[in-house]
Amino acid sequence: MADAIVTESASFETNLERWLLSVRRESSVRDDVSDAGVGRATFLDVREPAAFTSRRLRWSANVPLREIDDGNAHALPPRTMPFVLITDPTNEDDLFAQARRFERDFKGVGWRLRAAFEGTDAFFDACKSASVERDGAGTSSSSSSSSGGLLEVVSGEVEAKDRLRLWEPSPELARWLPRAEAALRLRLDALEKGALRPTCVDLGSGAGRDAVWAASRGWNVVAIDNDARGLSRCAALAERHGVADRVKPLSLNLTKFSTAEVFQSIDALLETERWGNVRMVYAVRYLHKSLMRGLATALTSRCAVAWFHFMRGCEHTAVGRPTKDKDLLEAHELRDAFLGDGWNSLVDDVVHLPDGRPVSCFVAVRE
Repeated sequence: MADAIVTESASFETNLERWLLSVRRESSVRDDVSDAGVGRATFLDVREPAAFTSRRLRWSANVPLREIDDGNAHALPPRTMPFVLITDPTNEDDLFAQARRFERDFKGVGWRLRAAFEGTDAFFDACKSASVERDGAGTSSSSSSSSGGLLEVVSGEVEAKDRLRLWEPSPELARWLPRAEAALRLRLDALEKGALRPTCVDLGSGAGRDAVWAASRGWNVVAIDNDARGLSRCAALAERHGVADRVKPLSLNLTKFSTAEVFQSIDALLETERWGNVRMVYAVRYLHKSLMRGLATALTSRCAVAWFHFMRGCEHTAVGRPTKDKDLLEAHELRDAFLGDGWNSLVDDVVHLPDGRPVSCFVAVRE
């Protein structure tokens, strides 16, 4: 196989044996995929679905090249997460040309491509041989933490609920939603048959990664946005991962309505769908201050609110935005909005994005 190449933004390996050596040195290149929610992949396979079904690596997510070219970056991994590319040998572009698509996005930021391999029969034969060799050496080929397990070759249709992801929910939500569930004493994995699933509301849902992840944990999710394209992507992502019945996009411009009017629309949807009450409201990189303040009284049952948004100080970072008062949270603004009346905070902190911008990390539970 070809030697490693270097692009303007990253180097990646194209030799399977050398990549395997690096995997063995690191012990593992992937996190645990047994946590609740959509399982995580290591490989991005950009072949067409028929080829993917015919033969693939077990820990792969399939996003055809044409979908990536159509601007569906929401299905790709975060820029900070390393991944391995399986290219399409039938595409007119060769391995290197396909890999160059990941040098930079529309903002000029590239992905962390560790390695790229052409998805040919010879490649999958080599993977199968490597798995057998590792198994013979005493390492289980089904172990996701071994190079043998990573190279497990499988075939057949993948049920939607079993499809893996390279995309990530927001790290703040991934960390704090399980803790909010525990504080609310919700056991979503142990709901009795026929029991109403609790509902959470995603304010400013965008392309729906957070909504789909929450739904895969067992929530019903009302995904609210006023961007038709974003809601369409949200619905498609929910369908892809088998949770379309748990994610309902709601087109609503939250800045045009009072908190009471917003919840009238939510309640109407809950009644139509015969869903359970709202037990959680969260917002990630979205802010409408009057709506935020109104939640403290609009939510009356035992429930939680989580808000992760840009703080004052963003305007002084290298990024320099947002800058408008309406788009920035002030220190203690969230705490003051949910003070008293049965509300208790699980966390009221500030975290910093990799680009240095401060972001609120706020979760409050109403007893």
